[in-house]
Amino acid sequence: MFEDLFNHSKEREPLQALGFYIVFFIIGLALGGFGGAVFASDYETGMLVGHVLAVVYCSILSFLILSAKGQLGNAHSAFILLTAYLSYSGGALGGLIPVAYLSTINNLKP
Repeated sequence: MFEDLFNHSKEREPLQALGFYIVFFIIGLALGGFGGAVFASDYETGMLVGHVLAVVYCSILSFLILSAKGQLGNAHSAFILLTAYLSYSGGALGGLIPVAYLSTINNLKP
């Protein structure tokens, strides 16, 4: 379930994608909390910083997975926009759903 989490070119099974989601969600929470603690002076600003970091974090993960699998030129590239939208509306909790799906698609690189 938790093997090769940082190998973005790996084709994962659904249970492995769930493990990927859990670990990268915890990393996203830590990143948002750290960013809010460093760059914010009050609670509302901290939430805004965490929100922006979630959008950037999830979008970069989508791009990394698609580029590692050689799928950037395909229709799967629209998942980067979907990831950005879901992470904008739901933070890392929503934004990592398409990222976990992208970890299960075929690797086209030899």
